[in-house]
Amino acid sequence: MDLLLLMKGATPEEISRGIAAAQAVLDRAGITSLQAAEGMFALEGWDINGFPEDNEPSEMEHAAANLWMEASNAALDACCADWPEERRPFTADLRLLDDPATQLADRPTALSMLRALTAAQDGKGEYLNFSEIGTLAERLTLDVDDDPRDLIAAVTIAYTTLELARFHPDEPIEPKRQAVYDAINALEAATEKPTNAEAQPLHSSTVGHRSRLAVPGRIA
Repeated sequence: MDLLLLMKGATPEEISRGIAAAQAVLDRAGITSLQAAEGMFALEGWDINGFPEDNEPSEMEHAAANLWMEASNAALDACCADWPEERRPFTADLRLLDDPATQLADRPTALSMLRALTAAQDGKGEYLNFSEIGTLAERLTLDVDDDPRDLIAAVTIAYTTLELARFHPDEPIEPKRQAVYDAINALEAATEKPTNAEAQPLHSSTVGHRSRLAVPGRIA
């Protein structure tokens, strides 16, 4: 399984360099990225549960987790090798790339997917889909300087409420769907970068009528 590295402000070349360094660590150890990630998952779960003695990860899981952390550090060093110390983050956000269509979606695609999933949701499904929703929302915030967690949470919470509509059959579903659209629109507006035309005053001779394609939950 491939690796994904999220590093705010990094160029594609720096990201590629970081991923290559992380993969080299795993290759030298003869372990797959999935095995290393599973070891890290086991270690983090043990930590979250308060380190219970009867549920400690195995020696193999400990070793795999250590390799994941080593790979993450290698990714950080390689990606940020030329960065000044004050810009360099403390850790690298290294992940498994198990859903490229979602995890690598560009801004227009992520917005389109979020709205399409919202439109298709009938509130009757057996499984929750907040992971995909959260990942798509996160794709819009990669270059945002402010902490975007509240914006992402607003989308995932609203979508989860829509997904769970089956438990409240007496409540209309459309207001819940609109709440998701509103959260997506707020996320879009908060993460939108002004274009050159928007950043500069418009001369009266250049001002005209601008149209926008209508999308669900948005006023054109």
